[in-house]
Amino acid sequence: MLKRASEMKEVPPYSRLASIYDYVMRHVDYAHWTDYVESLLQRHGLVPSRVLDLACGTGSLAVEFWKRGYQVAGADACEEMLAVAREKVRMVGCDIPFYHKSLLGLKGLSRFEWVLCLYDSINYLMTLEEVSRALEEIHRVVEPGGLFIFDICTETNSLRYFRDMTDKDRGSGFSYIRRSYYDRGIQFNRFEIHFAATHEAVWEVHQQRIYPLSDIERVIEASSFQAEGAYGGFGLLPPNDQSDRVHFVLRA
Repeated sequence: MLKRASEMKEVPPYSRLASIYDYVMRHVDYAHWTDYVESLLQRHGLVPSRVLDLACGTGSLAVEFWKRGYQVAGADACEEMLAVAREKVRMVGCDIPFYHKSLLGLKGLSRFEWVLCLYDSINYLMTLEEVSRALEEIHRVVEPGGLFIFDICTETNSLRYFRDMTDKDRGSGFSYIRRSYYDRGIQFNRFEIHFAATHEAVWEVHQQRIYPLSDIERVIEASSFQAEGAYGGFGLLPPNDQSDRVHFVLRA
């Protein structure tokens, strides 16, 4: 039996979602995303061997790149997500180190030829000042001449898919309700999760700042990176008003 809202407890974002994240996001085609990012590498003339996946979550993308012969490392601010990632690579039998690091604190990491930050992770930075700080942190871990590739979600994405959405589902030993809405530049996702074995009921609220493209471009221009490309969706054309996602390619 589902518990009433008053009986549920709030927990930090991703702390409990981590255990069911791969089920909730099972629709994501990581192989397709990897294909696309490799096409950007080719377009921008980089043939790297070492890659750092920032905000790597449960490591699905990192594993995909490892399968393609890259030396991969991952970093994420959520220990619970990293615990899932470490178990995943143990089961697969690959050697991917994961580090507990946020986008605003990458001290101690070595340099990589290529750094990624995908699936609108930059949108979790709630101010342009934080975006600027993150770019400087990331610049320190990209080798000179290397690339940083990241994406952001746009307001078109929020209005098209998350203006007012409720999603209910259940898996083995759990059920969840996700309620999404968009309000004054912030995308909200509230997860209510029920675990059958422990009778635990929790809720998490995730917030993303949806920035105008021009704001992100100004921050990039003021950063230590050199902008080389911005692409709408998963294509190779510049973004437009209908783009629900934009990928950026920056040179260190």
